[in-house]
Amino acid sequence: MEQVGVKVEVQLDESGFVEFAIAGSAISGEFWCAECRYGAVVQRVLPHCPMCGGTVWESRGSLGSRRLGD
Repeated sequence: MEQVGVKVEVQLDESGFVEFAIAGSAISGEFWCAECRYGAVVQRVLPHCPMCGGTVWESRGSLGSRRLGD
């Protein structure tokens, strides 16, 4: 799904890059699907996106994100 003309605010980390995580990762935080921008708050393991089936998630940054078990 392509979204033309939609502005999306992205939170960058200190290095200027967006943090990504892959479905199946043990992590908690707030994320957007990199494919369709579906939002999710995760406390255990990132799922596949329920809207598009995507597997890559972008950290939203407002809650931060942390890998579990670190």
